[in-house]
Amino acid sequence: MRVLFVNPAMERYTRQVGFPLGIMSIATYLQTNGHTVKILDRTIKTTNIKKELEEFKPDIVGVSVFSLKAFTDAEKVTKAAKKFGAKVVWGGIFVSLDTEFTFNNIDIDFISISEGEATWLDLVTTLEAGGDPYAVAGLAYKKDGKVIYTPQREFMDLSLLPPIDFTLIDVDKYLGSMYGCKRTALLYLSKGCFGQCTFCFNKRFHRQCYRVRPVEVFLQEVEYLVKNHNVDCIYVADELFCKNRQEMLDVCKAFKESGLDFKWGVETRVGIFEKDDFRIMKDAGCIWIAFGIETGSPAMMKKIKKNLPFDKIEQTFEDCKAVDLVSLANFIIGFPDETEEEFRETIDMALRIATTQRTFFFYMPGPGSELYDELVASGRYKPPKTFRDYTNIQFFYSPKPNFSKIPSRDLKVVRSYFLWKGFSRKYFSETSRTYDIAKKDIVDVLKQFRGHNLRFAIQLILISAYEFLDIWFYAHFFPSIIKKYNINLDDE
Repeated sequence: MRVLFVNPAMERYTRQVGFPLGIMSIATYLQTNGHTVKILDRTIKTTNIKKELEEFKPDIVGVSVFSLKAFTDAEKVTKAAKKFGAKVVWGGIFVSLDTEFTFNNIDIDFISISEGEATWLDLVTTLEAGGDPYAVAGLAYKKDGKVIYTPQREFMDLSLLPPIDFTLIDVDKYLGSMYGCKRTALLYLSKGCFGQCTFCFNKRFHRQCYRVRPVEVFLQEVEYLVKNHNVDCIYVADELFCKNRQEMLDVCKAFKESGLDFKWGVETRVGIFEKDDFRIMKDAGCIWIAFGIETGSPAMMKKIKKNLPFDKIEQTFEDCKAVDLVSLANFIIGFPDETEEEFRETIDMALRIATTQRTFFFYMPGPGSELYDELVASGRYKPPKTFRDYTNIQFFYSPKPNFSKIPSRDLKVVRSYFLWKGFSRKYFSETSRTYDIAKKDIVDVLKQFRGHNLRFAIQLILISAYEFLDIWFYAHFFPSIIKKYNINLDDE
């Protein structure tokens, strides 16, 4: 069968986009099994969807709704595909976790729930053979006004997946700079996480199931990118890089023995590795590690079930610094019922740790998480009813709604202050320059202009300018709030 996968354009999105790994993996798997596939990434180029459909003539159109900002274009693509006569299947984290909302807002044939490779192959094979698609496991559909779920599909053995076929996309348009590297690519080595964090979707989407791909397959992808596209760095975009020390040792050994010249960076948890481990990782090419700390309050850490070894947080960053690894500390502020004292503890933690970069995110209630369910059940949060409502939400830029006991202005000022100071420092090495991170963000915005129309470009410029001025304003015009929380980053 002929399958067109579409990655919809995102509204008001100003960051560099990475490979659409989900649909790339599914498309590669279908192609390997004899089906004809094409990927249309409208985050890179917004072509005429009607013309694309007429030229490719797909039997099925898969729409990957990766971001809430993609709803408008996803709806446009879907309507065109339905009019063309193709079956339409949506997939992605959000639509897998809030299927009823999705079906209430769009006329589609199916939603592929959670991991898609095996489900898609089963669905396409069934349709091609004239079988019953409603018997395929891992799907949801709507019948007589009711959402119906087919049997849950078990996660597949990741060793059965072939290396991703990068000829399906224009690789060079996705590569960007990161921590001294000029051509960074996004890949994945594992899926899932064993954590129980109440703010995260993982517990329901991945069912706390952590699985690893064969490192040999991962390195085949790296080799292709290095040799054919001069990629010099890999962002291993896993939710959790290596669940234990032995796994890390095996991965680093494979990286070194591959003979490939590339740097890499990861996200992992405090408490898994120590200084000697970080030294081994650096020797194998690692240049940065991001840690989700979330909170500096022991009480809040317990509430959100992050379960980090609190006494190892500061030492972990000291260890990274000792072996000259860039470290990133991510925090979430504005948790439901978070007190001002707990907020102060988070700020104090952020100031104490010897990290290269601190980033604060506002708490966002996301479907599939324990906290989201509690807020909805208690009536404290009423989820948006339409795609447009979701598209207009500005969780990344404003703590609204604010479920904490901290004034919204305080949250915004503190986040903006840390962001601004991060913009203006030599943030990753002695050879870097002040405002390097700001320059990178500007370059990322400019890259988004390629392949889009003038209206898109103007909108992006205005949004980017608003974001910049908003951060600058809140970082500079509320000194009393900065003083209130005893924040001073001027000496860094």
